[in-house]
Amino acid sequence: MPSRSFNHSVTADADIEDVWKTLDLPETWEDIGVVDRVFDPVFDDDRLVGFSFETMAAGKRYVGVATPATREEGRVMGWRIENSEVAGTLEVRLAPTSAGTEIEVNIHVESVGLLSTMFFPVVAGAVGSGLPRAVDAFANGLGSEAG
Repeated sequence: MPSRSFNHSVTADADIEDVWKTLDLPETWEDIGVVDRVFDPVFDDDRLVGFSFETMAAGKRYVGVATPATREEGRVMGWRIENSEVAGTLEVRLAPTSAGTEIEVNIHVESVGLLSTMFFPVVAGAVGSGLPRAVDAFANGLGSEAG
């Protein structure tokens, strides 16, 4: 099955602790990548540990789930994402810099359904072209400038 990976980095004018806190907010994941709408978030205390999502691909809306993949407090938060046609990972890595916080977003998607195999180039193109804009907007929302 076809697969693609994308990444984009930006420097936010925000403390790493503040950026990390936003990653535990379900709505943050609507701003970062392949997710159009988050619903039914699952928490363990104040930690986000999963959510359901909708995403639009090839003119159709798909419902999926995000489950924990990687979590290193203050450094990395990643999700396994899956719906009926596409699976993959969505990961955010943080690193302190003299200007604030470097935010690196990595997305890996692969086709898992027969229908998505035919539309995968369109889906992958949309993810790849939209990622820089989404990550930059997320960082700007934290009071930063894209770097």
